[in-house]
Amino acid sequence: MIPLDDPRWPELDHRGWSKGKGTQDAPFVPDELRYLVDHPTDGERFNDLWPYLCSEGTAWPAAYAAVPHLVTLARGLPPAERDDYLYVVGLVVMCSGERGETSADLPDDIADAYRHALPEALTLLAETLATAEHDQIATRDLLAATAALKGHSGYAEILNELDVYAECQSCGEPMLELPE
Repeated sequence: MIPLDDPRWPELDHRGWSKGKGTQDAPFVPDELRYLVDHPTDGERFNDLWPYLCSEGTAWPAAYAAVPHLVTLARGLPPAERDDYLYVVGLVVMCSGERGETSADLPDDIADAYRHALPEALTLLAETLATAEHDQIATRDLLAATAALKGHSGYAEILNELDVYAECQSCGEPMLELPE
């Protein structure tokens, strides 16, 4: 994985950040990751960061560089506290098409580190699902991430959007009740 002080980070675009410059509210990804290394359970800070890496069906180049760091953070946490990191890794995969797919202009070492981190993310997901308590939403998210990491992007997307499909399209009856 590329170090957090690697001079290429400013050139790795993400939402609100392009060609080395960010909008006023766009975070600098390595600074946020550095903070999370020291405060890995700061869910609010992580939840502020991840939509800049991957959202609305797009995984930006900085997301691929961040994934190995997210897996490292998840590895250092007990299973009950790593859900969000692993879900976002799966979301990056979901937003990338088939498993491990990256853009052609991504540097080889970043793409390789990203691909190398995915099997460990899957192992951590399996452990997390097997040993930690989860509500329906967290279970759905982790199963969607698992499907993505197994290369089933279509299935991952269905799981990820399950609340959209929770009503029978023929009769309108609920097929699954999700908590409000």
